[in-house]
Amino acid sequence: MIAESIGLHNVRQGAVLKPSVGNKLLNSLGMACLLVCLSNTLAAETTKDSALWAGGLFLFDRENGLNYSLEYQIRLNDHMSSLSSHFLEFTGYRKTTPSLLLYGAYRYTRRTDHDENRLVIGGFWDLTKTISPAWNDPDRFKAVLQIGYQHDFDVEFDDELMDSNSIRWILVGSKPVTDIITPFFIAGVLTSWNEAYNFGVDKIRLGGGISWKMTERSRLRCQYIFERAYFMTPEKKTNIIWLRYEAILGK
Repeated sequence: MIAESIGLHNVRQGAVLKPSVGNKLLNSLGMACLLVCLSNTLAAETTKDSALWAGGLFLFDRENGLNYSLEYQIRLNDHMSSLSSHFLEFTGYRKTTPSLLLYGAYRYTRRTDHDENRLVIGGFWDLTKTISPAWNDPDRFKAVLQIGYQHDFDVEFDDELMDSNSIRWILVGSKPVTDIITPFFIAGVLTSWNEAYNFGVDKIRLGGGISWKMTERSRLRCQYIFERAYFMTPEKKTNIIWLRYEAILGK
């Protein structure tokens, strides 16, 4: 995130306010600032939580044709004390250019009170392959942009079930520091629209972690994510610990 500060430096030299006028102006400005801060506080009322996401992803890598993966994940919320959901996701991948990988996915999610289904289509774009002449270097900095459209069936918004459409934007940057450890950062925005909300920012996610290479064909990803959800009443901030085991099968 980029934090910006705005200062006022346009007061003319030699301009002097009379004491009574100055005091009234300062009091008025102080009251206005207090009202603005109070209104912002009330408008930005949020709840806070912490969550644990854990699971595994198995990638079936083929020399030719379509690659695919299967992922299972379980999610705990209420400060990691209760089951929120668990899902099974099937994804197919097709590399079209050295920098672009297209994908499509289906996810079945089981929540405590209802089931959800999701269809996704999108792509992974390796930005560094087009901007860096040394992209063949395995130790290079790598930036990947993921863009995808998803349609969710019977997802819950403000205690009501409805279909929802979303566009997901995720940027991941990484650079190996050893043969087995690769730190990375992640920044993502989910824009959505449905019967309850017009098109807008649904969720923002920021975080980072490390990828630990366990064997030549497996690794463990450990990451922290800060998530802010806007499409709920009240809005919600969540600190997430995400653990995922990944294995490559085939070939």
